[in-house]
Amino acid sequence: MRLPGAGPRHWKLIMTSTGSYDFDALNDAAFQTERLRQQAMAVRGIEASILRSAGIQAGHDVLEIGSGPGYVSDLLSELAPDGSLHAVEPNAALLKQLPENVKKPPARGLHPHQAYGNALPLADASIDFGYARFVLQHVPGPQAVVDEVFRVLRPGGVFCAVDSDDGLVIFHPEEPRVTEVMQSAQAVQHTQGGDRFIGRKLPGMMRHAGFSNVKARVMSLTSTELPFGVLFNILLGYKASLLGESVDARKLYEDLAADVAAGRRLVAAGVFIVSGQKNV
Repeated sequence: MRLPGAGPRHWKLIMTSTGSYDFDALNDAAFQTERLRQQAMAVRGIEASILRSAGIQAGHDVLEIGSGPGYVSDLLSELAPDGSLHAVEPNAALLKQLPENVKKPPARGLHPHQAYGNALPLADASIDFGYARFVLQHVPGPQAVVDEVFRVLRPGGVFCAVDSDDGLVIFHPEEPRVTEVMQSAQAVQHTQGGDRFIGRKLPGMMRHAGFSNVKARVMSLTSTELPFGVLFNILLGYKASLLGESVDARKLYEDLAADVAAGRRLVAAGVFIVSGQKNV
């Protein structure tokens, strides 16, 4: 049986690339997996508050775009224990890790899907709550993903997107090596279809897709609140991997960590949290 919305016109949207996040192409896959785990664990309480504020409920059928190995999937399952979780991830190796990282699947099931976000293998109006976390910055044509989430949401359903915007990253005093890493990574990511300034564009994308009650806020992360190793990995870990051996990431981290520990440097960043609702 063909799913609603999955006809020939829909096929034209299918991505052939994961854009600027190609896990298989990274030369430090083990580090990247651990980085994702540390990032998820360090902000788990904060993320739970974000999700509750956005409207996730215990009985919801939940969609996660870009589940990776499942570290955030575990939290979504915990917050919707009586519902279901549809975890969408294009990378087979990451998706294979999902079941072992979700401690207690929701009552109506954990459903892994090897798929792209702009061609969801789900029926129209089958989801209550959608979530995309640091994903849309990597996607070529992110509007198509937002449109597709709108399609699969039930009337009254909510989509919440959390993502970066490099315009909100502050290192004070400035560090030339950080500036070089940021600018180089922005350029490389752009050539691969990504957008390091996606955060500010998300409200417009949601309105364009048809969402109403669109809300946007910026959450701050600082070196006075988070362990610096976690913050470094959030802000620069992926960028350093993207640039490969041209960056001495360990030396940069050690120097910055020493400055932060001595009170000589403040590091801060803003993360966009944007939600929208499908009209009833």
